[in-house]
Amino acid sequence: MVKHRARWLLLLAPLLLTGCSMLTGSSSSTGAGSAGATAGTNPTNPWQIYAQGSPTPSPTTTSGIPPYPLPTATGFLPLTGGGARVTPTPTCGLDTVHFSRINALTVAPGTTSATASWYNAGGYNLVEYRLTAISQDLRPGPQRDVGWVTVKPATTCGAMTATITGLDRTTGYVFSLDAVVTRRSGDGTHAGTVYRSGVVRTK
Repeated sequence: MVKHRARWLLLLAPLLLTGCSMLTGSSSSTGAGSAGATAGTNPTNPWQIYAQGSPTPSPTTTSGIPPYPLPTATGFLPLTGGGARVTPTPTCGLDTVHFSRINALTVAPGTTSATASWYNAGGYNLVEYRLTAISQDLRPGPQRDVGWVTVKPATTCGAMTATITGLDRTTGYVFSLDAVVTRRSGDGTHAGTVYRSGVVRTK
């Protein structure tokens, strides 16, 4: 019985060795064929097959529009000097204060003060004008608040002036004039900018 088992083992040994070599050879040849010239096997583990990758370029737009929003100027200060000039009218209108546009404000600078000139169009609901100056020469820390100068409107439409003081020497300012009107509903008041200057530098 033992002799028969030994004979069977001697007969099966070449077949087992040949089968293992065939399996190993088939795996390596399959890996080379599927991965191409850039493929290879892991020397520490021949069963792992790897392929060389290639970098891909970043996506680009073809419409000419960048894939991110461009920065835009925000806030209430103008980047250019003023808007359109107001054309005087011979008579005051009943409701001529409109906040849909901002007109150009004329400013005559001094050393620590400035005088603004504008046309008062009148209006039945006009309460007052308020003038302020915003420094364009920024400094570290909180900026100094010049405050507001309140001017009561004239009884009729026409030219008006107001002088604001307490300004710094040789400093650029943007001057802004707000109109205060009563609401149509009669509930309180509403204020909005109606005139603004470009950058005006004190002497």
